[in-house]
Order: sequence, then structure tokens, then C-alpha cells
Amino acid sequence: MRPSGKRGPSRGTTSDACGAPYTPPVMRSRWHALLRTALAAPVLLALGCNANLYDPKLATRPYPEALQQESVVQVQVVPLQTQIRFINATSTNYDNVDVWINRRFVKHVERLDAGQQIEIEIEDFRDQWGQCPQPGGFWRTRPPTPIVITQIQRDETQPLVGLVTVLPPDVKVNSRDPR
Repeated sequence: MRPSGKRGPSRGTTSDACGAPYTPPVMRSRWHALLRTALAAPVLLALGCNANLYDPKLATRPYPEALQQESVVQVQVVPLQTQIRFINATSTNYDNVDVWINRRFVKHVERLDAGQQIEIEIEDFRDQWGQCPQPGGFWRTRPPTPIVITQIQRDETQPLVGLVTVLPPDVKVNSRDPR
């Protein structure tokens, strides 16, 4: 029998001296494991979804700075969510050309016939380090790379040919014109 002035757990109760419910050690370890898993899952998910679009095995050559752009042709370049649409509105066929985006990313195109429309995945364009532009779409983790300049390179000696890039309304391009 306990003295009448002391409080504490009596035999058969499930609370400690402070009145908190008693939790067996096995249950505590399960709750701790569950809590650790719940806290680690978002961190691991964020790290996994934030991976760089970088693959050194897919690295290409650097942009040909020595070649100047001589002309612009009516081949429209329309950036889509995860693809780029090329619409050749000219009477010229382009065979075995390299298409440059933003003076950085390149993709070899076998054929773009007169009047033809093709779509190429944005992730197929790579730079000299193997990185690709960031595509858009619902599952993206970063802002998409704006496509602002597109050029065709026919060979190592001829000047580059500019294409008409259709800019989305939300892309702002800084102009050098002070007006």
C-alpha cells in the first residue's frame, strides 16, 4: 500500500509519473522508424527529381564561333513542352546538317525537306559537356530553357543559316536597343 500523499503509477497502469501514457520500447522504435522514413522520403524525392540533365558520354563539340551567320531563312522553330517543331517553309532541302540552339546545344539532323515539318526531343540536343536544355512540361523541376536563337550549320566552312524562332509570350529577351 502506498502512502496517501505520494502520486505515481500504481501497479497495472499504463502511465508514467507525469501522467503520460506508457509506450513499450518496441512501439517507440517503430514510431521512430516511421518518423525517420516520413522525413527522409521528401528529401530523397527532391534529390532524385532534381538530377542534372548531364551525361559526359553524350558531349558534343563547342559552338563554331568563327562561323558567322550570313542569312535567315523561313524555317520556323516552335518550342513545345518537351519537343521543338521545325517547319521548313522554304523550297530548299537541308540534308546532313547540325542544328544549333542558343549557340550552345547541337543536334545532327539527317534531313529536313522543303515543306516538311519535324519534331525533335529537346533532350536530344547536347552541348560540349553533355548537358541538354531543360525541357518544359508538367513534371519539370526547373524553369524550361528558353529557345531564343536557332541556326543551321551545313559544314565546317560555310556561314551559319539563321532560322525564325517563335518565342512564347512569357519569354522576355533583353534588347540592346535603349528605346
